[in-house]
Amino acid sequence: MTKKLELTTAIASDIETLLMNGTPLTTICQAKGSPSLSKVYEWIRTDKEFASTILQARKVAAQTYLDKMITELEAADNKSIMIVREKLHHYRWMASKLLTIYQDKQQVDIDQKVEISWTSGNEDKSFENVIKNVSELGS
Repeated sequence: MTKKLELTTAIASDIETLLMNGTPLTTICQAKGSPSLSKVYEWIRTDKEFASTILQARKVAAQTYLDKMITELEAADNKSIMIVREKLHHYRWMASKLLTIYQDKQQVDIDQKVEISWTSGNEDKSFENVIKNVSELGS
């Protein structure tokens, strides 16, 4: 029988630190002595605090990737520029999804409530009353 691996603060802290430093979760889980990827996904699914920690670590990692890309872009030469450009494109896309300051879209909420009414003499001719009067006439 295998021993069930429990999420400890040390394991969570190690995973968080490695993620923030830009190490992909798949690579972290392949290291000797680390929990499997399916185990980490199970912890993310069942432990909301751990899931929040992982999400925050990935947001920091996105910024780390962008910082690394600045260094790579400055060191790029004619032979590697296409590869660096592809990496940069991927990291920019990822940052636009994880970091709100790099998002592609802006959300604008609009209230489009329109009220139509008119008066003629003492009779109320608001839109609701006209519809009510028409339905009363039809019955």
